[in-house]
Amino acid sequence: MRLLIGAGGTGGHIIPALAVALEMSDRGWNVNFIGNKHSMEEILVHKHQFKFYPIQVQKIYRRMTLEHLKFPYLFIKSLYLCIKYMTIYKPDAILCTGGFVSGPVALSSVLLGEKLFFQDGNSYPGLTTRLMARYSKHAFIASETARMYLKKCNCILTGNPILKYIKLDKSKVNWNEFNLKADTIKIFVIGGSQGSAKINKIVSESLNEILDLNAEIIWQTGKHHLHKTQMLISNQKGIFCFDFTDKMSDFYQMSDIAISRAGALSIAELEEHGLPAVFIPLPSAAENHQYKNAEIQVKKGCGILLEQQLLTSQTLLQAIKELIDKYQQYKDNLANILPNNATKSIADIIEKDTHLF
Repeated sequence: MRLLIGAGGTGGHIIPALAVALEMSDRGWNVNFIGNKHSMEEILVHKHQFKFYPIQVQKIYRRMTLEHLKFPYLFIKSLYLCIKYMTIYKPDAILCTGGFVSGPVALSSVLLGEKLFFQDGNSYPGLTTRLMARYSKHAFIASETARMYLKKCNCILTGNPILKYIKLDKSKVNWNEFNLKADTIKIFVIGGSQGSAKINKIVSESLNEILDLNAEIIWQTGKHHLHKTQMLISNQKGIFCFDFTDKMSDFYQMSDIAISRAGALSIAELEEHGLPAVFIPLPSAAENHQYKNAEIQVKKGCGILLEQQLLTSQTLLQAIKELIDKYQQYKDNLANILPNNATKSIADIIEKDTHLF
């Protein structure tokens, strides 16, 4: 059996797709990907040794820009390529994980009458999902709130797929390797797969006050911010910086609390590893969906919502102190969340429904 996956743009679309791909591959399926060339998805897909079909599709920016003039040409060209790839590969099922990269993949599958499935982990699904998921057999969602925006879809609540990870024994971590000590509160700063200039800036301005809380920082800066951040901290003890890794689980397990964006993947991983978080939604996220994601986490008692427009050293420190003061309460709330079986559930449904066609 053959599965074709359309995914890309950010880690929030790519990692869930890879999780399902690895599960289906373990079950004997042949899995290929479609995504933008010279992209994060191409790097990660090749790293996991799946075949990758390249296209070049552009997202629709929220601001007025001449880049929009390229969109029709690139979309039509990508649509043609997707139809070509599907004709060659002859998939038994197609899975799209939302985002602009999924657009031509989903439309091609509809035009060719292929068996389409959608997955979107956001409480407010993206534009591609809202437009195209109605043509799918099922739309896999991670929040009941998403049903409100996908009324013409056959939605199944599965949660958001995450990659399998190896359980870390914290007692055996060589903290010196990371410029850290064993007996401190570890704060994991997560700016998303691209990093966050704003979060990095405020954390940089708050370093002394954070360290004074008997805390240390594990800091995912993003590729474009790593050098600048390293220059700012100047090898200061109690801080470990990196740009991006596919072994994020190790750092989640090494940490106690988080400062994080509110993308669907980050939320799923924070829940999986039981980390209370200060959620700072990306204000430019499409339809402000990260804010909606964060609101739901606050209602579940998993963290604190701090809007970026209100983000200062003072408000950040206040939020961190609240997480520390009420740490056990937040941990108990996270412990009551059901285990994440999204990857297996999605694979089971795709496998069952594909055999029924």
